[in-house]
Amino acid sequence: MKGNFENTAKLTRFFLKRERVNTTVWILALLAVVVGLVPGLNEIMVGEDMAALVEMMQNPALVSMVGPAIALITNTYGALYTNFMLLFTALTVGIMNIFLVVRHTRADEELGRYEVVRSLPTGRLAHLNATFLTAVIVNAVLAVLTGLLMYAAGDATMGLNGSMLWGAALGATGLVFAAFAALFSQLSANARGAMAYSFIALIVFYFLRGAGDMQMAASWDAAIEAGEAPAMHILSLISPLGMVMRTYAHAGDYWWPIFILLGTAAAVAALAFFLNALRDMDQGFIPDRPGRPEAKKWLTAPHGKGLTFKLTKNALIGCLIGMVALGASYASILGDVDEFVARNDMYRGLMLHIAGIEIESVTTPAGDFERINAWVDGQIIRTTADPEEIVELLNYAVTYAGFTISDLFASMIMNMMALMAMVPVILFALRARAEERAIRTELLLAGSVCKIKYLGGFALMAFVAAPLLQFVLAVGLYGLGVALHGPEILSFAFILEAAMVYTPALWVMGGLTILLVGAAPRATGVIWAYFTFNFLLIFVGRMGDFPTWFQRTAPIGWIPQLPMAETNWLVLGGITLVAIGLCLVGLLCYRKRDINAVVG
Repeated sequence: MKGNFENTAKLTRFFLKRERVNTTVWILALLAVVVGLVPGLNEIMVGEDMAALVEMMQNPALVSMVGPAIALITNTYGALYTNFMLLFTALTVGIMNIFLVVRHTRADEELGRYEVVRSLPTGRLAHLNATFLTAVIVNAVLAVLTGLLMYAAGDATMGLNGSMLWGAALGATGLVFAAFAALFSQLSANARGAMAYSFIALIVFYFLRGAGDMQMAASWDAAIEAGEAPAMHILSLISPLGMVMRTYAHAGDYWWPIFILLGTAAAVAALAFFLNALRDMDQGFIPDRPGRPEAKKWLTAPHGKGLTFKLTKNALIGCLIGMVALGASYASILGDVDEFVARNDMYRGLMLHIAGIEIESVTTPAGDFERINAWVDGQIIRTTADPEEIVELLNYAVTYAGFTISDLFASMIMNMMALMAMVPVILFALRARAEERAIRTELLLAGSVCKIKYLGGFALMAFVAAPLLQFVLAVGLYGLGVALHGPEILSFAFILEAAMVYTPALWVMGGLTILLVGAAPRATGVIWAYFTFNFLLIFVGRMGDFPTWFQRTAPIGWIPQLPMAETNWLVLGGITLVAIGLCLVGLLCYRKRDINAVVG
């Protein structure tokens, strides 16, 4: 048995060296968001509106998205921060671990690296063992840093025990999904299957938790009034994402769910090791579906676009389903959107500032509440001394400015979701580089496939995906919104236009990615830095006043913000031409350069 793990330590050091960039970026990004938002959200949430925010967490739509109303237990900022941030951060950590484990197990096996390692004096289980130890180290580092930095950045309601529990919850969740990814890497015969099964498990656990939390939401008030810790539904406890919320970090600080999560990770990992010891190399317990005796004509066409579609169609279908679900999730709160926005300074800034509207809370020199002012285009139009009238004041200001609260909210959602749609567009274009690095492009181009037509197939998929993603987003938001709140809540023509207007900006990002693949393949990572810039421009720009020239350094800065501005078809046509030009230059550069599958 000991020989099965021979040289695990050396392999672990090697894997950690391979992860020094990827995982470091993941951890730093997570810490920047989780810890960086602690003081920022404190300024926004703490004040006269905090009690309203805590009460708002009982909204069924919010319960289904972010978990049970933990903030009700203690009515503190620490509990409210856990309510808003813990579940989605745990989801992100789960995604990080799925990528990490599949990359070092089934993907290595597909690329022949596993066979090379096994030819050396290493144990049969050493590769999987080293992968899991790497995940343990990565998650332990993330847990400790999150806990210590959160404690340092937090206020008095975020103690050391609760902060370390927050970090431990993230680490334990990561290990659970690392174990599931290791298990699916044994069951599936390829990396794509292992990734797909892992993400399906992640989604199923999320919806199980949502269903369980919704079942128990009505009983929370009674339990809290009785001074008891609110119970959780069995569906929530089955899900690791439900169990992580049961820690009640900063609202009770229960450590026992951490041990259950670690035990679950150990049990699933043990099953993965057992299956790994049984199976043959390059084989999985779930056999691949038998293919056709002969490929279809469109798959063997010399332009290569049939193969491109085959490689990307499943990802496209998954992204389309995801965008519909995102649109539908926001539709569920359309009926209470005025209450939701009025009680949240951050959403007021994101949604109202760009429309020239501001809801200002004025305090006395002693810090006591004095009044609330409603501003439109730099002028005070109404004032109230009753903080409970803030919703009425918001609706009055929006109507005075000539808008509806639903349209402004939908416009903000379309603006933010355009960023989400950018990710698959970029990934579809980058798939050409991934195929090149996997030494598959050389084999294809050795035949009669034209290089321009080959890369053009990936460009075509990126360009087709952009309008499809925006369209299904609009359908999801409008469809469920009308089903829940009636046809008067939104206009489909407006929603569709507000979504589709971002398509040229998505095309520019796809064209820029094709340009990098064709002209500078080693610099394709630059596109993610530019994506981050677009992200910051949207979130900061909607609440601030950036100069016009600065906003237009990003393609999304050229897009008119409906309903505040009218659609300028000339500008959109110009952006589209820029996207096509970038794509054409990339194709020409790709035709001239050598295919390098090894370096970069």
